[in-house]
Amino acid sequence: MVRLIVAAVVALAFLAAVAALVTAIVLRRLSRRLLADTHTPLPGSVVDEIAGRRPTFTMTTTAHFAASPERVWGMLEEGAFSWMPFIPGVRYPHTNRGAGTVRKLDTVFFAADEQVLHHDPARRLTVVGIRTSVPLFVKSYVADFRLEQAQDGGTDVAWTVGGRPALFAFVPLSWTGPLIRPFARVVLQQLSTRL
Repeated sequence: MVRLIVAAVVALAFLAAVAALVTAIVLRRLSRRLLADTHTPLPGSVVDEIAGRRPTFTMTTTAHFAASPERVWGMLEEGAFSWMPFIPGVRYPHTNRGAGTVRKLDTVFFAADEQVLHHDPARRLTVVGIRTSVPLFVKSYVADFRLEQAQDGGTDVAWTVGGRPALFAFVPLSWTGPLIRPFARVVLQQLSTRL
């Protein structure tokens, strides 16, 4: 009987590992497909509508950096999240970084076209996820970075993310904010490794 239980546990662990591997491969292929496509900017009214939708999930975290707002801005604008393992970061199709520009967010298992909504150098950067590689789980989102010069000459950053899935958008996911906030804080604080 014990051997049967051990065999069942081993078989389940093997099946779970295979399922995880297949999921990872599918997610990476979906990401690569989105990254290979070009996407023209959406009209401002459409982006405003997406940004104005009530998110089912919202999270805000803050961090302080011993660098000027201009240095922090440079990393957020050009190399956002590239300081994290397995995240190549953000790519712009050209030198324009202003409002209306569509940039690509590339992570190992997720990719998105983000249209810049607010572009106020060294103060505020807001992007709207207008297309994602997994639209059933993340249809759209808004990421807002607000930078403020601190009294010590450093920079205080507030990062707010809100989003909604395509399926079950009516389900409030506000309870997930406190669970995700510690992870998001670590992600944001890792920016200090590049400053």
